[in-house]
Amino acid sequence: MTTLAAVRHQRILDLVATQEYATVTEIRTATGASMATTHRDLALLSSTGFLVRVHGGAARRPARPAPTLIAGWLSQACDALDRDDLAAVESALQEALSVLYRCSFVRQSSGTAPDGPGTPCSAG
Repeated sequence: MTTLAAVRHQRILDLVATQEYATVTEIRTATGASMATTHRDLALLSSTGFLVRVHGGAARRPARPAPTLIAGWLSQACDALDRDDLAAVESALQEALSVLYRCSFVRQSSGTAPDGPGTPCSAG
């Protein structure tokens, strides 16, 4: 990869990181690249997992839950099940589902597909 391509790619990633979503026009303005070059850059960055292509531009990769966070809640649910504490099982499973929901939430206003940008995962 040429140095110019690396600079363009970094500018694209920086733009998407600050805005969550960037149009092709915004990306072209930020990089100074032609439409064809911009589309090639987006295809490469998408295929390598750095961003998600959406209609008319690109979006930040969705955040994914930390496996240990989900595993912790599931472990608590199993322990509660061993104690026949169904209220604690339900509570732990609801917490695990809550984390998964926050991590896969789709911003309807952006018009992105379900694999589009998600909200950051957090324990709270």
